[in-house]
Amino acid sequence: MFRSGLSQIRVAIVGGGAIGLASAWALAREGAQVTVLEAGPVAGQGALAASGGMLAQGFEGANEDAGRAFVALAERSLSLWDDWAERLTPHATAPLGYRRSGSLSPGFGARGEAWLDRLEANAALYGIGFERLDAATARAVQPGLGDGLVGAMRFPGDGEIDNRALGPALVNAIRAEGGDVRTSWPVTRVSSGSGGVVLSGPAGRMEVDRVILAAGWQSRDLSEDVPEARLMVPVKGQMLSVAPVAALTGCIRAADAYLSSKPGRIVIGATSETGASDDRIEPDLTAALQEAAEAILPALKDAATVEVWTGVRPGTSDGLPILGRSVAEHVVLGLGAFRNGVLLAPAMAETIRDIVLEQGKADPAFAPDRPLTALTQG
Repeated sequence: MFRSGLSQIRVAIVGGGAIGLASAWALAREGAQVTVLEAGPVAGQGALAASGGMLAQGFEGANEDAGRAFVALAERSLSLWDDWAERLTPHATAPLGYRRSGSLSPGFGARGEAWLDRLEANAALYGIGFERLDAATARAVQPGLGDGLVGAMRFPGDGEIDNRALGPALVNAIRAEGGDVRTSWPVTRVSSGSGGVVLSGPAGRMEVDRVILAAGWQSRDLSEDVPEARLMVPVKGQMLSVAPVAALTGCIRAADAYLSSKPGRIVIGATSETGASDDRIEPDLTAALQEAAEAILPALKDAATVEVWTGVRPGTSDGLPILGRSVAEHVVLGLGAFRNGVLLAPAMAETIRDIVLEQGKADPAFAPDRPLTALTQG
């Protein structure tokens, strides 16, 4: 057994996104010899940089039929974020923008009323804290909401962070603990070594004691060596940001779009295109997204567009993470956080840490060999 704080176990993390970087930091803090191998030129890019940076445990648990295991994992992770944000702040090169000001889910018209009813029923079922607001109260919480507002659900525990500031902060935190982050280091093979695992690719060869596979949807390129990686499903998302012409009191998570305030911009997201992994921007889809955002908050009609971009989420066929040991010896999986990588990063990282150090295991609901059904998250 590898003992916390005393271990000199060598761990390589394949993938420098939210889950990979968070896992590296959690392990480095326990004394493991950690190396992150990121295929791209900069760690913390990919789905992490493209995301909305929302910590919407309440909304996600109520909006999706993901089950109690997901709700529990998300709740645990959200409870860790206050401490994580405090510890990461000294390592940040830009403000993290961390706040726990809640999320608001406004409903519009008869369709919105039915949607709010479903959110309330799911929140009550899963024990998620919420407030059901009438239209007047919702407008008091978030001034400027659009016409046809029938009410809202408010999830007071939810929060947000600047995802683009989070990646560099995690990289710096890992290095401060003695860990190594290597970029332009794609892994093309994972094979058995003398008591460990050998990773190889164009940049070289490395032998370690344990490997964590956390390379998002592109992990499936390693499915010949790590069979569970073939379960990954790319889910493309297109997003945009506009000038901050209105003050958001928290995240807005409506049925057709979300709004999140970041330094110098309001992020509007996001399309969801299962199976797509290209980086093509489709103006008709982003225009529809902007129109939906303007219906939620009409002040955005006067906002100049700052940026339009795409990202690819690491999905699975049932919408739940893949968390646990692989059938490939000495390989641990941290995959499939989908659109909740930032939210789930602390809890998934600490679970991975405990598996690597042989001090715990993941919930069986996230086991790599569980029955996989239809995609449950859009």
